[in-house]
Amino acid sequence: IDPAVYYGNPEMDLAFIDYFHPVPEDVFMGYQELMPIDPGFNERRDLWRVPACLAVVTVEGAGHLDKLINAIRKYL
Repeated sequence: IDPAVYYGNPEMDLAFIDYFHPVPEDVFMGYQELMPIDPGFNERRDLWRVPACLAVVTVEGAGHLDKLINAIRKYL
């Protein structure tokens, strides 16, 4: 059971699949067989991750700020 059910843009789910640990490329290839991944997703991935980065910094502390700052700088 997913405790954080999300109904919205599928890129949000894709952005979090490998947030903490890398996953095999086969995961994305399998996903793409069911639903196309829009061009440019890799460029938007960190933007989708900003809310999670904020949550991790809030819970875990400033040691995770670099990931958040780097994600935000890409879009400023």
